[in-house]
Amino acid sequence: MTLLHLSLAWLIGIWIGSRLCLPPQYLAAIAVFVLLVTVFLRRHTRLQLSSLCALTLLLGALRYSTAVPHFGPGDLATYNDVGRVSLRGVVCAYPDLRDRYTNLRVSASRLKINDMWLDVRGHALVRASRFLAVRYGDEVEVFGTLETPPVFADFSYQDYLAHQGIHSLVQYAQVSVIGHDKGNPLVAAIYRLRDRARETIALMLPEPEASLLSGILLGLDKGIPKSVADAFRATGTSHIIAISGFNLTIIAGFLALATRNTIGQRYVPHISVMGIALYTFLVGADPPVLRAAIMAILVAIAAYTGRWTEALTSLAVAAFLMTLWNPYNLWDVGFQLSFAATIGILIFHSPLQSAMLRVLDRFPIKGWLKALGRFFDEAIVVTFAAQITTWPIIVHNFHNFSVVSPLTNALILPVQSILMIWGGAATPLGMIFLPAGQILAWVAWLFLTYTTHIVGWFARVPGAAIEGVEIPPAFLAGYYAFLIIIALHDKVNLPTLRVFLTRNFRLRMLFTGLAVILILTWLAVFSLPDGKLHVVFLDVGQGDAIFVQTPTGRQMMIDGGPAPSVVLAGLGKRIPFWDRDIDLLVLTHPDEDHLAGLVSILERYKVGAVLDTPLPHQSPSSARWQELLAKEQTQVVMAERGMTIDLGDGVTAEVLNPQRPIITGTSSDENNNSVVLRLTYGQTTFLFSADVEQEAERRLLTDADALSALILKVSHHGAATATSEAFLQAVHPEVAVISVGAENTFGHPSPETLQRLREQVSEILRTDERGTVEIISDGKQYRVRTEK
Repeated sequence: MTLLHLSLAWLIGIWIGSRLCLPPQYLAAIAVFVLLVTVFLRRHTRLQLSSLCALTLLLGALRYSTAVPHFGPGDLATYNDVGRVSLRGVVCAYPDLRDRYTNLRVSASRLKINDMWLDVRGHALVRASRFLAVRYGDEVEVFGTLETPPVFADFSYQDYLAHQGIHSLVQYAQVSVIGHDKGNPLVAAIYRLRDRARETIALMLPEPEASLLSGILLGLDKGIPKSVADAFRATGTSHIIAISGFNLTIIAGFLALATRNTIGQRYVPHISVMGIALYTFLVGADPPVLRAAIMAILVAIAAYTGRWTEALTSLAVAAFLMTLWNPYNLWDVGFQLSFAATIGILIFHSPLQSAMLRVLDRFPIKGWLKALGRFFDEAIVVTFAAQITTWPIIVHNFHNFSVVSPLTNALILPVQSILMIWGGAATPLGMIFLPAGQILAWVAWLFLTYTTHIVGWFARVPGAAIEGVEIPPAFLAGYYAFLIIIALHDKVNLPTLRVFLTRNFRLRMLFTGLAVILILTWLAVFSLPDGKLHVVFLDVGQGDAIFVQTPTGRQMMIDGGPAPSVVLAGLGKRIPFWDRDIDLLVLTHPDEDHLAGLVSILERYKVGAVLDTPLPHQSPSSARWQELLAKEQTQVVMAERGMTIDLGDGVTAEVLNPQRPIITGTSSDENNNSVVLRLTYGQTTFLFSADVEQEAERRLLTDADALSALILKVSHHGAATATSEAFLQAVHPEVAVISVGAENTFGHPSPETLQRLREQVSEILRTDERGTVEIISDGKQYRVRTEK
């Protein structure tokens, strides 16, 4: 069980590393400290195991941090989005043949930009013609637009490719082959064998049975017709198309039998390991196949050395090795489903089988029912055991829950082993002598046809699958935590641990200090920036308070609301407990509902600079404000249109108001001369319009192009005297945020303003209804998170 604990800690460490993006030096320093503690505890087995788990967790986080790519001038991804380019490289993976195009993974060597060739490194996914004659190892020249892979609303293609080491995309490419045999000769030979097997299956069987068998035996499931693939997905039976441990069991069994009868038992493990490795490469070495292969090889090695292997331990070793090689495997859905299904079968199959037999024992006709139960054991019990651990992953990733999955699986799984054996025999025989393979393929065709008809019939049942299902993250975490508790049933003896600690004062002090250090460290770690822009409209009642944090943690506060305690509490949730600095405070105008909270921030935090309004300060808090600025010798800059503030990380703020000469003679000169900022981060833009009213809006409209923004902070809490129709049309926002107090006496937001917003804005977010509103952006897309 030790390896199981350590592997779990390793995987958790990789996940934590992905969330926190910690510097490797930081992690290495903590790991050294924990290593020293581990050595100190070498005589205390249980405590040392806990320390080893902590060390392994840190090493997992360190492994992830070393895998995060950093692009320089020699990296292909550096030149993404520069326009049309010529690219030379070698096809370094098996071409992915689709209905209308072919995906090629190209290892780049040279890039031509503006008639200049550059030496580069990196991988690109190239979408070429469906009928392009290209193989692994071919050298190609690609002409097209080099792009950053897109991020869609419900799927990040960029992350999906990045996990495979691909950071560039060329769609609609013109590809010409300029050389051959540039790849590994052994890999090229394996892929030629794969091509020949696929072609043989296509000659022996009609569609969709041919593509289905190619998917089951060779891992080439992209050729399965969409209607058939959708039917398997709707019935929760897609797993039968994936290469599984059963395929490798058949391979290992056949090789063992052949080896034993020819060259002797002594060489069975060697031949089995080589055969498993060869088949793994043949079918593409996807994570589920790799998992099964590693476990099968461990079994073969254990048999050769005369030792036994425990399934959960083998699974843990497989998970460790796969994520050690590529930590991004942890986010591969195939990896997750394969491991989850195997864990489910290992943990729950035996108790479920026993329960099923106990139920059957209660029936009077026990003989044939027991036989029937054993026949359907794999179809029902194994499937149900696997689904206990896999259904949340399926629903979370595909938002689809199949109601008919248990019954469909029960009907088709009993024949899968038969069609694999017959199809697996027909394919190599057909490659040698097609007519002989054809006869065996017809037998496989019967079971393939049965499978497709059953799946198709159940897929057409009304309500077969429930679409759009969402699982709250808290439920997902709780569900798997419960399963982990069941799996890790070896509990720590708490009374013994308590007595041990109370009798050793130095050890108690060590553990107390270690606990304090670790708690503070992880609290600090979890507060680190996540690499995204955060704009938080704090719910401070009838006032404005906007907190901005850049991807690397620089901070700007725009106004502070009317209540110091409220704004300080809001900042306490957003700023790490150890951080007492704010880079920039912005006072849009000196009204109390904007200034009062900023005074308390000046008192509590060290402020780098202040962007102030040129208007006279006459509010009750103004004297204290000026006193604190003078006392701390804070740099104060008077806002004026045309200023640009560089916050770092590509985040800039442009001052659009006040303008010279300042506006006078209006019902509220303070409001109309408010500081208006336009914040830009990549493709995400914000317009913070403070409390400007229609007089200032008309002046701003003289340069209407500068007003465009995706997110608008609605002026003056939604008052009727602001946010005119012309102003809204110029800004053209997708989201409007109104900072307003519940049941305020001013009647904000006004019905007229709300009506104008509803006509032109997709989403209106009010702090009196939604609480604090947070916009999170990676520079390309943004998402909204609200408190209520």
